[in-house]
Amino acid sequence: MQRRDFLKYMLASSMGGAWLANGLPGIREAQAAAAPKSLIVIFQRGGCDGLNVVVPYGEDAYYRLRPTIAIAKAGQANGALDLNGFFGLHPAMAALHKLYQQGAVAVFPAVHYPNASMSHFDSELYIESGVVNKNSNGWLNRHLETSSHSSGMRGVSFGTDIAYALRGNVPVSAFSDLAAFDLDMETLAERRMTDRLQTIYAANPHLGGSNGVRIQNAGRTLFADLGLVQQLDVKGYQPANGAVYPANNFGKQLQQAAQLIKSGVGLEVANINLGGWDTHGDQGNHVGYQANMLKTFADGIAALYADLGSQMQDVMILTMTEFGRTVDENGSKGTDHGNASSWFALGGGVKGGIYGQWPGLETAQLYKGRYLAHSVDFRDIFGDIASKHLHSSSLASLLPGYSPVAQGFL
Repeated sequence: MQRRDFLKYMLASSMGGAWLANGLPGIREAQAAAAPKSLIVIFQRGGCDGLNVVVPYGEDAYYRLRPTIAIAKAGQANGALDLNGFFGLHPAMAALHKLYQQGAVAVFPAVHYPNASMSHFDSELYIESGVVNKNSNGWLNRHLETSSHSSGMRGVSFGTDIAYALRGNVPVSAFSDLAAFDLDMETLAERRMTDRLQTIYAANPHLGGSNGVRIQNAGRTLFADLGLVQQLDVKGYQPANGAVYPANNFGKQLQQAAQLIKSGVGLEVANINLGGWDTHGDQGNHVGYQANMLKTFADGIAALYADLGSQMQDVMILTMTEFGRTVDENGSKGTDHGNASSWFALGGGVKGGIYGQWPGLETAQLYKGRYLAHSVDFRDIFGDIASKHLHSSSLASLLPGYSPVAQGFL
């Protein structure tokens, strides 16, 4: 059974009738509602070494601490791409540097949280939940729960699993490739599955308690999102404005995020992962492993920015990582787990510039004597985005127990 036939079969069933009564959204219906602002989060998983991303080339200690992996000063051969006479971007990030020169990029050289964990799992959990040292669901899911928008493909997690930031009471879909977002089953097997789903969804979900409600809501979301994707020509999509995405999974997912936004499916939040930043050895300097990663990272962001064109006023790109690396290189010409790192924000009315005081790299200025201290709490960035871009009026529920300090980049 083809995807289109399966959906017709579902809509013709008793469960399908209930969907129609409740309004299975199509693209026209999603477009008819007021278009929401969108946030695309790019998570650099593994702990990105921010000191070789936003390079403090104006500080001598940087070169003492990194005799082989440091990036040369701006103006020198293979040097940093100058930002303000003190900081520069890694030379592989020319595409992002061009956007910075246009005033489109907010740079945060030292972002983290107090008394930070150096565990990948802990720091990802705290950042994606928006709550430090406590169990909570994802901050972006809480946004969806309190948002006034309620239709369309509101949240998407690109990948095999749902990013923690999008886990919670509002179901969202996860997929690595929109073109492969189908049922991929033989006709007989699909019909058997359909019969079972009808029984589950037709029953009163409250009889199954909270789990029954979650199952029914997840099923509704799955098939509603599938119906929206069915209306898109994913393989035939052509990026606008000369945008060229990296020829890898990261580039493909960025392109598909752009297509979802342009198609008006109601996308509010999306998460895209770029892993591989755990550079304990052979990190490289202006060339090498991290340089290759950073080129992919910067080129992908620039392509998304170009592809969306004027729509970037309603879209924000936020990049983050769970922690930075040690300020000094190790014996394997790499860096180990650290503290603060660099984040970026683009679009959505962002005021370009560098934000947050620079903590410094002298021993007395370091966190625990070996790590870059943070000067911007990640929740302050979340607070500005939630209130000024996503227009949330529920900061207390998005960032419980924390009063964000405005950073002024919006």
